[in-house]
Amino acid sequence: MLYDVYRVGKAIGNLSGDNDKLLIPETPKDITHVISLCFERSREEVIYTGIDVTDYNLNIAQKYLLRRGSSRGTNYGPSAQLTEVNKTLNVKIKAWFKDLQSEESNGNDQNIISQIYQLINDNQKEIEAYISQNIPKGKDVKNLLTVKVDGKFPADIGKFYHSYSDKIRKKLVGEESYRGTCCLCGEKNVDLLPKVDVFKFYTLDKPGFISGGFSEENIWRNCPVCISCEPVLREGKKYMLDNLGFNFYGLNYYLLPSSTCNQDVQDILVDMLENISNKSFSFKEGASKEIDSLSDDIFDELAEYGDVNSFRIIFFKKENSAERILLDIKDIFPSRFRELYSAKYKIEETYNIIINEKFNFGYFREFLRKTDNKMRDNDLDNNFLSLAKDIFTGEKLSINTLLPHYMRNIRYAFVNDDKFKDTILYAWIGLSYLYEIGCIDYKREDFMDEKLNEILSNYSAGLDTNVKVALVLTGALVENVMYVQKIELNGATPFVSKLKGLKMRQDDVQGLISEAVNKLKNEYTKYYNDDSRLIIESISDLILKSDVIWKLSINEINFYIACGMSLSKKIYEKLNERTKKQIIN
Repeated sequence: MLYDVYRVGKAIGNLSGDNDKLLIPETPKDITHVISLCFERSREEVIYTGIDVTDYNLNIAQKYLLRRGSSRGTNYGPSAQLTEVNKTLNVKIKAWFKDLQSEESNGNDQNIISQIYQLINDNQKEIEAYISQNIPKGKDVKNLLTVKVDGKFPADIGKFYHSYSDKIRKKLVGEESYRGTCCLCGEKNVDLLPKVDVFKFYTLDKPGFISGGFSEENIWRNCPVCISCEPVLREGKKYMLDNLGFNFYGLNYYLLPSSTCNQDVQDILVDMLENISNKSFSFKEGASKEIDSLSDDIFDELAEYGDVNSFRIIFFKKENSAERILLDIKDIFPSRFRELYSAKYKIEETYNIIINEKFNFGYFREFLRKTDNKMRDNDLDNNFLSLAKDIFTGEKLSINTLLPHYMRNIRYAFVNDDKFKDTILYAWIGLSYLYEIGCIDYKREDFMDEKLNEILSNYSAGLDTNVKVALVLTGALVENVMYVQKIELNGATPFVSKLKGLKMRQDDVQGLISEAVNKLKNEYTKYYNDDSRLIIESISDLILKSDVIWKLSINEINFYIACGMSLSKKIYEKLNERTKKQIIN
């Protein structure tokens, strides 16, 4: 991953010089105002003259010497983003000058530093009160707190800049010299950094980071980066954070051109990604879900490229000041994007009559968010990410990994009469998509006879055994019985109790079929037509051809029945069309 970030930094960077690249300050684009503590020198005396509030100027942003250090300590320079006034002033500004007092320097510099520290200390209440009352406020307002001496920002003050550069060199280069081969540029016998801390998820104490052992003094061997490449890596990270971060159904991710790209192609891709940086992969969700994505789609664009390019998707989670990688998906080629879109369009064409909306990953996220809707936090993010990985990479998965989550929601919807059919259709269409893109295997032999194939051909993905087809038809038959009851019993459907909350076993289903047949033959005879006869005959024939023991889990049995219930109307419409054709002929 570091190499991919380095390639981005190399593609977009305009860095020059050698070791000076290590010292480049941060220049965030989201700061709006600069609050400066102003001091003037009069010979050997320093005077505090007040506070200056100005607009943030990106053109001179390097002069502020903003470079974040420890979250609980000082930064490398006397500047910091303002959070709590007292905390920022004490920890980031005053403490910086206090630390500087202890460093060896000529008498004049030391005197100035001591005076500034004392002036901040003596005027602290006044400073805090003024900033609190006059600080620019607003939703998108972010303030930077810094100092000015004789109207100059820190970068133009010799002692400040020297201290800033010394702190960075000591932190990154260290006092000991390491030489070897850089893992990024490949240069041999170059000066290496003792530790690369560009990313906050880089750790020294976890299993796997063992090339240098678990001793920090040897950790440079794990990821040997030379002095010239570290700022390029830092620049790549900055670009990634600013331009390549997106949201995917409540989960954050970065999209990176992979290191399999050649450099010329990567330059083009970085430009393209910058141009569409406000778009995200969603399979073009509607405007009602713009929180998760905008109307257009990054991967729809990337699908047009040839396989000389590949990409990686890094899902991450922010935890306080750290970022934890949840999933790193490597080597996703445009040809895979084309496969995903081709299947998407086919699914939409098949099911647009039943459910009038575009297919998207919401069909999976619906079931892979929470095990209980009353929970505050999502507990199924890892399940959703695992499925996303399988989809992007084409890895195989078992339907049984999804059915427990599908059936949990389906049973809840069934018992509570809460969008039951929509819930089933989301599950069924989602699985149909997984079959279409090859993530779930099923026998594609056409074993159904002509009449069943005519009825179920559009919805047959995954129906690779006689018993599965029989269960779908059973669901359609049961739904028809309840439809008849609604007509005959003023909206009541007592037959619903026979479904046992969709927790039926094989014996229960066989009894259910008998009772449904009995209802139509003996109680609702006027509804016992050729369509129902064909379904009943087909169910019997398919079950007779099946094994005595079905070898299906309870979730599978009830899932296929529920799917048949949701497709009942379409199945009976197909039967009706078939009957009319036979009459005409």
